[in-house]
Amino acid sequence: MLRFAVFDDDGAAPAWPLRASCVIGHDGVALPGAVRFEAGCVVCEPGAPEPAAFAIQWDAGDLGELTLQTCMLPQRERPYLLSLELARHRIMLFLTKLEEWSRTEIDPGAPEMTVFAESHTTFMDALALDRTPDGDYTIEHDRIARRALALAIDAGEKLAESTAEVSLARRLSVCGEGGVPIPAVLGCAVAPDRFTDGLARVVSDTFDFLCVPTRWAALEPEEGEYRFTPTDRWIEWAVRKAKIPVTAGPIVDLGPDAAPDWVYIWENDYETLRDLIYEHLKRVITRYRRAVSKWTVASGLHLNSNFALTVEEIVDLTRLSVLVARKLHPTAKVQVEIDLPFGESTAISERAVSPMLYAEILGAAGVQVDSFGIRIQMGDAAPGHTARDLMQISALLDSYAVFERPISVSVLGAPSEPQQAVAEMESESDAPSHSVPGRWRGPWDEARQADWATRVINIALSKQFVTSVAWQSLYDTPDGHPMPSGGLITQGGHPKAALARLAQVKRALHEKRALSSLVTGAGATA
Repeated sequence: MLRFAVFDDDGAAPAWPLRASCVIGHDGVALPGAVRFEAGCVVCEPGAPEPAAFAIQWDAGDLGELTLQTCMLPQRERPYLLSLELARHRIMLFLTKLEEWSRTEIDPGAPEMTVFAESHTTFMDALALDRTPDGDYTIEHDRIARRALALAIDAGEKLAESTAEVSLARRLSVCGEGGVPIPAVLGCAVAPDRFTDGLARVVSDTFDFLCVPTRWAALEPEEGEYRFTPTDRWIEWAVRKAKIPVTAGPIVDLGPDAAPDWVYIWENDYETLRDLIYEHLKRVITRYRRAVSKWTVASGLHLNSNFALTVEEIVDLTRLSVLVARKLHPTAKVQVEIDLPFGESTAISERAVSPMLYAEILGAAGVQVDSFGIRIQMGDAAPGHTARDLMQISALLDSYAVFERPISVSVLGAPSEPQQAVAEMESESDAPSHSVPGRWRGPWDEARQADWATRVINIALSKQFVTSVAWQSLYDTPDGHPMPSGGLITQGGHPKAALARLAQVKRALHEKRALSSLVTGAGATA
């Protein structure tokens, strides 16, 4: 058992929201252990006696509402102090990344180092403070630990951004030299049913490549009746007029919003389901193989959220998707997309496979993909889309480099409006909830969406193994859809700040300029 003491402004907290809370094992996998609140403590029961970590959404004040975690801790009856253990982990993460990123010689007077030094000193002050005669923590311990945590988060973001600026400048410096071209690194997904000459101009002015969704439910709403016309228009424009690369997919996505209704007849008949997927793959790839340069053949199969598949069946469908694309379109790049890459999927669903384990199994099974696509979406009320800070995003991308495959941020997204009603509703529940949006350095708005996008793109493209970044949607989606305000243009046709910012990002990258100068300050680190 793990117990964490929590405090509010008056003392031991009489209640505590368990938003995005879960137990984490040694391999970083979220465990299905029980989490509850009782008598001023958050109580976790991992289900096994081994040390474990704990993750929860934490209100860090001006820094945002962020999902944070502790270090691995031995189980015991005596409570840990949650704020102190969260701070301990962030200090450890800072030191680890300082070494991994070869920044140990950084000037001690640099902003990230001065903030970190203050965080470390404050953390030590919290450790040195006397406890009660019974050995319990006090509200003063919590107050000091909270400050140490906030400083550590701020220092981590500063380190991630300064490292990214140095690394991206180094990466861009080799482009154009010795015949090395500036790659097509910035893209955007479009809605197939929305095509106008004006939108086409926006895409060509702002992005290097086009992402065209091939959602099964939209392409084949009735069995055997394909509707390719909307998708045809965008792909034909990209290839014939704009002459920009096209990434298409995902072709196989069995999520609730992606699979057509008629497929559910076969949800308990895997062989028939596999045959249907095979035919669907052939139909889509054959139609567009002369136009598409990269296929996202499968997405989120490891979530296993809709069809009850075994691990073997998940791997088999992934292998099938890759092999069909290789056979029918051998010159195209083939990628598999990983959703909820931070790994909370195994806490949300017992059927889910950890994303890191999924990638590892694919490698062991000999499934040869050209790249992994990572979906990074935050600030939405969808399960697993809770907000995280920039250091966590940078560390996440590093963790996928272990597979020695190129990585694309195949879907990047954050909203331009807060989803307060949903967040407040979820926070009233005593049970752990993963459908909480969180926030990054303030409520989501257009300026914050633009700055968040700029900063994350800067971090992602600074890593040599990241090949490209694609924004999730050109247009806002209607209410009731995932992240309805996550587009770059409103439903009424109003361009958002993020659209102009991404056009600036594209120009800066091609002119080999730093992206930090584009940030307006809405999300500036303090």
